[in-house]
Amino acid sequence: MSAGRTNISPAVSLQRNRDSPTRDRNLLKIAFKIAVSAALIGWLVYGIDGSALADGLSQVSFPALFLAFAILLGLSAVQACRWVFVARAMEVGLPFRTAWVIVLIGLFFNQTLPSSIGGDAARVWRLRRAGVPVGLSIRTVLLDRLVALLALLVIATAGLPALMGWIGDQPLRWAVPILLFAGFSGFAALLLIDTPVLRKVVSMLRTDEIVALGRSAHQVFLNPRCLLSTLAISLFIHATVCVSITVIGLDIGADITFWQMLVLFPPVLLLSMVPFSVAGWGIREGAMITALGFIGVPPAIAFSISILFGIVILAVGLTGGVVWLASGGQRPKADTTIDQPPTFP
Repeated sequence: MSAGRTNISPAVSLQRNRDSPTRDRNLLKIAFKIAVSAALIGWLVYGIDGSALADGLSQVSFPALFLAFAILLGLSAVQACRWVFVARAMEVGLPFRTAWVIVLIGLFFNQTLPSSIGGDAARVWRLRRAGVPVGLSIRTVLLDRLVALLALLVIATAGLPALMGWIGDQPLRWAVPILLFAGFSGFAALLLIDTPVLRKVVSMLRTDEIVALGRSAHQVFLNPRCLLSTLAISLFIHATVCVSITVIGLDIGADITFWQMLVLFPPVLLLSMVPFSVAGWGIREGAMITALGFIGVPPAIAFSISILFGIVILAVGLTGGVVWLASGGQRPKADTTIDQPPTFP
């Protein structure tokens, strides 16, 4: 053996060989999502009047951006409250302060990882470090997401008559009703998983985690106090997000109202969650141009609103990054360990 050469054990070498394809696939996914975002934004910019786009972006004022930033940052605390309620319904005692810190960190990873679920993975990881079993951690985060999705479906359903009127006879006319039907059907299927017949079928397929998810869904969605509380919080969050978008739009001269955004933005948000781009960039801009086009907003203004809104979200995420650095990635102290069996307030 030559001097300075290090022997690598066969086990370590085999593990590296196994990890290499996974790492390569992840790099390909990241590159694909970056390419999708860049291509979509480039294509949209190419089809927009450059001078109108520059005018829209240059008209925004710092007070409007700061107000939108403050609104979204404040909503992170409201989101933490919802997660606390969901967790308590599942008999997980999640302190508010711990939840808020984890939510902020999750917002940071939502913006820095090439996936809309990157922040959810960070939330699960932090819960796991606090002593919550990984399966239960995943279910609390997933059901928190599902409550937010249910609120989006409720808002979209309430606004469907107005939306159908704006769309008219265009090909997209039936796309939203179909999506809403699929969404509500998914919730119904989730609640049926833990019924005796389906539980037996799912158990035969050796998917115990799906049964556990159905059981946790019963704890959240069939608990009237939990459902009403978390749904009300989610509706408030979505409505307040629309306030921030309206503030940005009015500041750059867009002819929009809060009520219009409350109807039009939920489909935009749903589409931006599709994991084909980095943090929804590109998909959100295209969806915003389409949605606001139904009420006569020029593409350049709609694109500007989406870009500015994305910048505000990024700023909120960077605030979460500061929290992440301040926390040092360390395990919560003993007094915030999640182990007490609480009762729902």
